[in-house]
Amino acid sequence: MLLCRTVRFALSPTRPVDLICPKTNAYAAWPSAQGWHAHISLEVVIAGVPDPRTGYLISISEIDEITRRKALPLLDQAFRSGGAQELSLQPIAQALKNEMPFPLQSITLVQSNFLSFFYEVSMPNHATMTQSFEFAASHRLHCDDLDAATNLKIFGKCNNAAGHGHNYRIEVSVRTLIQDPPKVRLDQLEHVVRQNVIVKLDHKHLNTDVPSFAKHNPSVEMIARVCHDWLVQPIKDVGGELVRVRVWETEKTSAMYPS
Repeated sequence: MLLCRTVRFALSPTRPVDLICPKTNAYAAWPSAQGWHAHISLEVVIAGVPDPRTGYLISISEIDEITRRKALPLLDQAFRSGGAQELSLQPIAQALKNEMPFPLQSITLVQSNFLSFFYEVSMPNHATMTQSFEFAASHRLHCDDLDAATNLKIFGKCNNAAGHGHNYRIEVSVRTLIQDPPKVRLDQLEHVVRQNVIVKLDHKHLNTDVPSFAKHNPSVEMIARVCHDWLVQPIKDVGGELVRVRVWETEKTSAMYPS
């Protein structure tokens, strides 16, 4: 059984962390935000067998207490130093691993809705950076070898002859060695994705403007796979390993490749 708990913090660039301040709204963040701050989340995953009577693996309040006591000072120090986010993952994971009553599996440092850093205990020298991007494109879902009635039955309004558009969101996850300076910088990843994905797809009609979809129906599944194939080598060239690509077509529909 895996249990995941998200703990939220508000870190100040000017005030030291206060571990005894009142918990006024731990749902949003504790310590609470005062003035300018960074809103950081830490997702902690542990493994074990739940107690047969209570159904609990561990009280989530205990996870919160351990995480705040052990991780918060390290996060505060890292935030103030301005160093690479990846460098804070190993000491935080080690501190939690030594304190948690059940084996720690992973931690994810969520810096914003668009950027996160994943650390897995089984791969102690690596971190996975995930960054989000967006592009707008139109497409038509249609198979030339099917008749009009069958296409309409399968694809519905997505078979509209003139096509239709989406504001796509793409998440790119890259694994790198943890080192100082970082093996792959965020600006390098952004440049690679922009040149190899965004420039090719943004404000394009996928069926007619993008040669890669001449033989592939531009479904969200195929978009994820094509983007993955475009990125594998360029990310390798800058020192990273592409873990996966996830493309969101709507807020309710996404595809990941590889799975």
